[in-house]
Amino acid sequence: MSIAGLNVMDMLRKQLILKQLELDAFLEITKAINSNKSASALFELFHRTLRDQIGVEELLLYSNNGDDWEPVIGNKIIAELNPDLIDALLKFDSLTYLRDVGEDMPEALKDFDILIPVYHKDKPLAFLLMSNPKVESYEPLEDKVKFAQTVSNIISVAIENKRLFKKEVQQQAFKRELELAAQVQSMLIPDKLPNNDQVQMSAIYLPHQNIGGDYYDCLELSNKETFFCIADISGKGIAAAILMANFQAQIRELTKRNPPTVEEYMQELNKGVLMSTKGEKFITLFLGKYDRTTGVLKYVNSGHNPPILVNSHGAKMLDRGTTILGMFDTLPSVKMGQLVINEESVIVCYTDGLTDVVNEHNQVFPLEELTRLIQREYTHPVDAINKKIINEIMHFKGFHGVVSDDITVLTVKIMP
Repeated sequence: MSIAGLNVMDMLRKQLILKQLELDAFLEITKAINSNKSASALFELFHRTLRDQIGVEELLLYSNNGDDWEPVIGNKIIAELNPDLIDALLKFDSLTYLRDVGEDMPEALKDFDILIPVYHKDKPLAFLLMSNPKVESYEPLEDKVKFAQTVSNIISVAIENKRLFKKEVQQQAFKRELELAAQVQSMLIPDKLPNNDQVQMSAIYLPHQNIGGDYYDCLELSNKETFFCIADISGKGIAAAILMANFQAQIRELTKRNPPTVEEYMQELNKGVLMSTKGEKFITLFLGKYDRTTGVLKYVNSGHNPPILVNSHGAKMLDRGTTILGMFDTLPSVKMGQLVINEESVIVCYTDGLTDVVNEHNQVFPLEELTRLIQREYTHPVDAINKKIINEIMHFKGFHGVVSDDITVLTVKIMP
């Protein structure tokens, strides 16, 4: 065999060895991915592979962690000195030999020779900046660059899949927590309301999410007194639901204990809210106590949407009381409302989610319209009144309107 033939055979043998090393590297990467190695372990393997396999001396790998970009491999000092580097990289969507970019190349990229972006569909996952690999006479540069590109894609996609899987697991866990919280919260809402020849009640509870911060309750204090209330805790979600549960325990314990004056009752309630919330959340509250023997309704409105009392004499807003609970160490003043109900009357208590519904013209449901609706319907059963209210609200909202808060309605019919 001629010397030229031997040289060709030697080159082919070296290329074959190189391909075998590349296959071994791919196998090691695949095993690491299948064994669920951490992202940091995969990045370290990636770094070692490019350094040992193709002789890359200078590299910088940016990875998208879902919320931000971070330099995970290489000279992070270079990254810190070039805060606008990502903006420059996002202009590239394919393999680029930076020396060919010309005068338009950003200054931050001039320390590198090759840019390899990794995209999944239209989403950028990573950017690899590197110097030219070491190339022997038998090794085409393009082959080494293609190897680096393939490894970059495999590692970046694997890490993105890990991130998405972790996110999915977290979302499923959070969903289960929400479902459990919703079940617990549903146990706190009265499943049976008065329905006799003197007092009838009906409620609608529509949390904006699975759980909400609205609250209503009813207690039979004696054979002659009925207590009812509605409240709105600031905020939404689990935090509001926990506070709602705590508030229910406070108000029930305090109502059964029955402090001697309304002033003391409300001040104790306010103190309990402050202890629970540390002043970070507030509660609006309306509470009423109806004496079935005297027909007297006593109530306190603590910064809540005034319930609407309707009978044959017209409509009255129940707005007498005090300020929001949890805002001040001591409530500045407490005034009790009191009136005698001597004919069939309806009291519609609601949270502001009802009148904050927005239609497609960005208009909110008018309180005057709600009042007129109750005046038209107050002689009907309480369930029918609530159904009419919700139907009217949803009709007003229309297909493109918005419900941005919990909606709660507690309707009380008093028949002396």
